[in-house]
Amino acid sequence: MNNNYKFNPDNYHGILGLSEGLSNFYNSFEIYRDNKSKENWFGFRRKWEDVFFTIKHRETEGNLNPVTANEMRDYLEVLIND
Repeated sequence: MNNNYKFNPDNYHGILGLSEGLSNFYNSFEIYRDNKSKENWFGFRRKWEDVFFTIKHRETEGNLNPVTANEMRDYLEVLIND
């Protein structure tokens, strides 16, 4: 996985599921970027949904502040829409 992402998974080990969710999303993004098949798109989209809800849950629990959560969602959405 490329470590040049704005939200590095290594920085979120202390927040349940977030590091893994970001890693899975970025890995899936890179697979899709390299091979834009329909199968890869759906896998990529699934990882986006997983990390989106992880961010939402951690924000609701107070483990992630709302500003950071919104920045993460906005950033990841840019990746998914490009």
